[in-house]
Amino acid sequence: MARKLFWLVILAISLFAVDAAAYGTYRLRSTEATESGGQWHIYLRIDLPNAPAIPHMPMKFNFTELTQYERALTDNSKDPVINRIPMNNQLPKIESLDVDFADATGKIFKTTNYDFSLTRARGYEAGEWKFQLKTADGQDIGTAQTVTLHGDNPVVDRRSISFSAKPKETKKDAGTEVAQNDTAPTSTEVAPVGTPPPFVPPEGFQKTDEEQIHTKPGGCGCDVPGTTQSGLAVLVTGVALGLLALRRKRA
Repeated sequence: MARKLFWLVILAISLFAVDAAAYGTYRLRSTEATESGGQWHIYLRIDLPNAPAIPHMPMKFNFTELTQYERALTDNSKDPVINRIPMNNQLPKIESLDVDFADATGKIFKTTNYDFSLTRARGYEAGEWKFQLKTADGQDIGTAQTVTLHGDNPVVDRRSISFSAKPKETKKDAGTEVAQNDTAPTSTEVAPVGTPPPFVPPEGFQKTDEEQIHTKPGGCGCDVPGTTQSGLAVLVTGVALGLLALRRKRA
């Protein structure tokens, strides 16, 4: 009995020491939250030793990721499976918020109910997180607790990659093997039929009128005045007329 009383006293002293070191306490409505529209809603009650001097007291909400809920595709399952991946040496995400301790009349209380949201846009994901509430100057309020955020993280492909190519199926026909996706080669040679025309047609050897050389008939190719037939006729006619005129004069 005395030993049990001794341990109860030690436990009470420990709890009192923890409460004395912390500035006030807080209590979460639930340590689990389900994702809705890409965010998780957190509800808590905050109790301070005394009412703050201002109605809106700045506080820091620190979240450190402990375990990530990875959704992965594996070789053994066609649907994603959940892998719990421990996270080590993670820096805390800090949400600086002003907590209202006053009512509509402006009266300030030392206790308040407060709620806020964690979003994926701020880097939060489904998993387990350590939550610690602090004052603006870094003093702890209460003790750290583990908060579980439920939701569907993006799928990660963990399936193995095969580099072996599938061989082509073959079929046997008359003792020969022909690939199923291949076709028999066809000949591209054309057998000649008839007599081919000459490369240069006969018309190509005939000279055109422009290609003919025009030459005069034999002779020197020059005319001597008075030696042509027309000139000789004129000379004979002139002599005849002269003789006729001379005869008439004598008569």
